[in-house]
Amino acid sequence: SNFTTLIAAFLLFQFGTGPIRGFAVTLTIGLIASMVTAIVATRTIFEILLSLRWIKSLPMLRIIKDTKIDFIGIRRICYVISLAMIIIGLAAFFRKGKEAYGIDFSGGQLQEYSFKSPVEIDKIRSLLKEAGFGSVTIQQFKENPRVVLIKTPSYNSDVITSKLKEKFPDQDVQVLRIERVGPVAGKHLKGKAINALIWSFIAIMIYVAFRFKHFDFGVAGVIALVHDVLIALGALAITGRQIDLLSITAFLTIAGYSINDTIVVYDRIRENMRLMRKSTLSELINISVNQTLSRTILTSGVTLLVVIAIFLFGGEVLSNFAFALLVGFIVGTYSSVYVAAPLVLAWSGKKRS
Repeated sequence: SNFTTLIAAFLLFQFGTGPIRGFAVTLTIGLIASMVTAIVATRTIFEILLSLRWIKSLPMLRIIKDTKIDFIGIRRICYVISLAMIIIGLAAFFRKGKEAYGIDFSGGQLQEYSFKSPVEIDKIRSLLKEAGFGSVTIQQFKENPRVVLIKTPSYNSDVITSKLKEKFPDQDVQVLRIERVGPVAGKHLKGKAINALIWSFIAIMIYVAFRFKHFDFGVAGVIALVHDVLIALGALAITGRQIDLLSITAFLTIAGYSINDTIVVYDRIRENMRLMRKSTLSELINISVNQTLSRTILTSGVTLLVVIAIFLFGGEVLSNFAFALLVGFIVGTYSSVYVAAPLVLAWSGKKRS
């Protein structure tokens, strides 16, 4: 499961740019460090504790006891729910048009100002609207409400600065930073980000199909990944959040997390295929998903605690990133159980006997 994420990280570094390449490097280092820690350090600690006789057994926490849920029986209902969420989200995304993209992709200018005391955003928005600025995004940082971020599709920082100083003469308006992204550069960044996603999905599909010796597993796994990313994309559009480079890194994080969880389920299916040769494929999938359900919920719950902390305390800059992760991880857990595994049966079109 970690190797599939490393494949994606390699392709992200090859085809990505800017923060996406940085994300690929960080992801690779983190995965390798995590594997070394789990395989070497953790085992060494356990051996020391065992040799000192401080522990005699390692019981696993079971949040959910043995279950016998018929996941295959309700798969069509889940398909309908997933399809509905994707359609609603994509409709909201396409309806927004160019406004769905942040300055990274659409091009424009970002200006950050500091005021002496907090200023109402509505007053700034009214001022800019009267000055002829139509499509403007204004954000105020929760941890420091004196700081205001203004994103405009055109390069007009001088005009905006002068208007703010005229409107708020007692606020000692200070320019903290000005960043510009041209439309050509924005289009290039968007193209690179899309290529990174597509090639990552293709590589994951090929590897999973080769590793499990079944093309059904690879296709089903990638469909589940696309499902998770599309729902996260739609959630951003529905809540009025823009798609930027940080959003792309969030989508890639979602894909890596989702395939990791999905492969654990697939591996159990493969093990049970050898142990239960007389069982049908639908029975094998149900048994395998039920056996790994407790592990899926435990790992997802721990991960969500971290994501919630980022969302609540990460500040305005990480807000979109954390929100996309929050939606994606919840949906990724759902898809591993209700979408990815049942899709193996749907794609094969037959039962194993």
